[in-house]
Order: sequence, then C-alpha cells, then structure tokens
Amino acid sequence: MDDPILMEWFHDLIYRLVPDSDLQISDLHLVTVDSPQLNAFAVPGGIVGINYGLLLYSDNEDQIASVLAHELAHLSQRHFARQVEAARKRDPVTLATLLASLILIATSNGEAGIAGIMTTQAAAVQSQLAYTREFEREADRLGMTTLVNSGFSPDAMPAMFRNMLDAARFRGDVPEFLQTHPLTATRVADAAGRAGAYAGKQTEKSFRFRVLRLKAEARYQLGDEAQVEFTKRLDEATSSQRDALLYMLAYLDLQQERYQAGLETLEKVGTPSLLTNILQQQLLASSGERSRALDTLRELRVLHPNSLPLESTYATVLADAGNYAEATRVLRHLTEDYPDNPGLWESLSQNASKQKDLILASRALAEYYYTTGRSQEAAQQLRNAIRQAELENDLQRELALKARLKVIDVGQRPPRG
Repeated sequence: MDDPILMEWFHDLIYRLVPDSDLQISDLHLVTVDSPQLNAFAVPGGIVGINYGLLLYSDNEDQIASVLAHELAHLSQRHFARQVEAARKRDPVTLATLLASLILIATSNGEAGIAGIMTTQAAAVQSQLAYTREFEREADRLGMTTLVNSGFSPDAMPAMFRNMLDAARFRGDVPEFLQTHPLTATRVADAAGRAGAYAGKQTEKSFRFRVLRLKAEARYQLGDEAQVEFTKRLDEATSSQRDALLYMLAYLDLQQERYQAGLETLEKVGTPSLLTNILQQQLLASSGERSRALDTLRELRVLHPNSLPLESTYATVLADAGNYAEATRVLRHLTEDYPDNPGLWESLSQNASKQKDLILASRALAEYYYTTGRSQEAAQQLRNAIRQAELENDLQRELALKARLKVIDVGQRPPRG
C-alpha cells in the first residue's frame, strides 16, 4: 500500500526506534502490505514491513512500536539470516523456492507467490524458519530496551502480546505473526516483568493513528457499513475520537464524490489539524475550486515543508490543474525521500509523459515496476529510457540509467553457486 498518511506515519515510527536499536544500518526499505492479518517482518537487506491489518489488533502507537522494536532486534542480531543458513543446510532447493515465493507475495504478485509456496510444502519449511525460543527471548529483551529508550511505554509490549493471544483465542486461527514468532504465556509474563522494571509512561494515540485505524476498520471489517457505523459512534466519542470520526466521514464523502457534504462535516471538527486541512483542500479541488485549494496548500507547505500527505496532495491538485511541470518537480523530490513508494513513481511517470519528457517517464515507470516486484518490466523500461537518452544525446542521463540497469539486472539473476 502507498497511502501517504500510512507511509509517513510508518516512517516516523520506525526512525524514532532505529537510533536506540543495535541496528548497524539506517537505510531501511519500508513496506506496508494490504492485508487484514496480524503480521510484521524484518529481513536481511534492511526490509521492514507491516500488514495494514496490524493496526486492528493494537490499542495505540506504543503497541505497534513494541512489535517493530522486536523486529528490529531480530534484524540487528541477524536471527533471520541465521535461521536461513541453518535451513539452507537442510534443504537448499526447497528453501530457495520458498524465499522466492515470499518475495513474490511481498511485492504484490500474490497468486504466483502462493502457488510457489503450495508446491513446496510451505508449512514444513515455515516451521524450520520460525524463530527459536532463544531468538525470541533475545528479541524481546533488546526490543524492550529499544522501546523504552525511544520514549514509548514499556507496558505496550506485554499488552500487545496479550492482544495477539486474544486474537488467536477468539478468532479461531493463528495470526501470521505467531506462526513464525511462537508466543507463550511465559513470554508474556517475562515481558510484563521487564516492563515493571521501568517507570510507567502514558501511551500514545495520535490523530494519525486514530485515522489510520478507522481506515483499516472501514477497509477490512465495515465495508459499505462504515458511514453508518462511524456516525453512530459520534454520540459517545471523546473530543479526539470525535475529530477522527468526522475526518473519516468526510473522507468517505470524498470517495463517494459528495464533496459539499464532506466540507460541511469537516466544519464540525473541534481541533483542526494538518490532515483535516489537507482533506478540506482535496474536497475543494474535487468540487472545482482548484485555485482556492492550491493557494491554501501553498500556505500550508510553508508551515509543513516535509509532509508527505501534503506534498502528494499538492502534486495531485497541480496535475489536475494542468501544471505538470510543477507537479513533476514536487514528485521528483518525494521519490528521493520515499523511493520505495510505487504510487509516487507512477504519478511521476504520468506527469513526465504529459510534459513529453520521455526519458524521465520511462525511468519513473521502471522504478514503479521495480518497487512492485516486476524486475523484468523495470529493466525493459530502463532500456527504453537509455535508447531515448541516446536519441537526445543526453550522455549524463544515459550513463546514470545504465548504472541503474546494472543494479536491477543483478537483482534478476540467480545467486552464484
């Protein structure tokens, strides 16, 4: 998923934890997966991901942070790599096929990935890749230290563990996370004991978290009933909860092209925020008042120069107004800061194409394919860009494109030996 609010929130949360972890690398690749399942992962290469559905099982940001701190500990101690090495010695062919299938699933080619797992008896191999109790204890211990040093509540880890056990108990199936991270009552008790050694702290539940959790509910649980359900909740909501619910109702109005209704809903928000201001401009622009929306967005950019939701909205409204050059400039800057976001690359390609910049259009489309796991298509688009650069005698871009093609080609080839 490439929802700007989700991606920015995830980035902020991870990079708040990283400085207090034992991780030796800071250039991480962050992935948000469109799945209602409870899961998070971190694997060699600095890839850290969460299922969007993880938010459905958490009560606040601290609990999400506890899961991520645990994953960063696995990554810093090379637990996954050590498990893979052990499994490689047992059955290298099966393991290679499984890992390839996992990559396909994580990069959006779900059907092919699932087929690959089915044909290699994934259940058996998954048990080999499940973290050992020793690794889990170490990740719990180091994760707790990272969590507390980063300013989150120590009680969040045992609370999240209890939520996971409840999910397994009441929903009748084992969450994805617990299939590779065995959780016992002893681990919950140990986490509670460690938390007791630290001073208590108020847990966090930001406006962003409230909005994202409501979006997850609407996406995975409520569906067409979301508007009715959120309206019912308004009567008993606290002020902060009420603002998040009003935001979601206005967001649903935007999705259903009820622009005036959405604007009227936002007027009821008690404490306006950057997100409510952005949504207001989206509603205005969609209703035909693009100039007014652009003026307000420019004012907001002065106050919030590094906001992904704001910048991406600004680029979208610019493009809708026909200002492809400025939209392209904004999107190029965003792809530098968020290179793993496929939606940004796709928008950049479309805007560059409308500007008749065929080199950039093909390059951006190549990155879109690459970030969605389609390396062959990515390589072909880069070759198209290289040919165009040759036609335009643009040696600098030609050399840069060839260097990028080498990186992608290496990723396609099977490992030596």
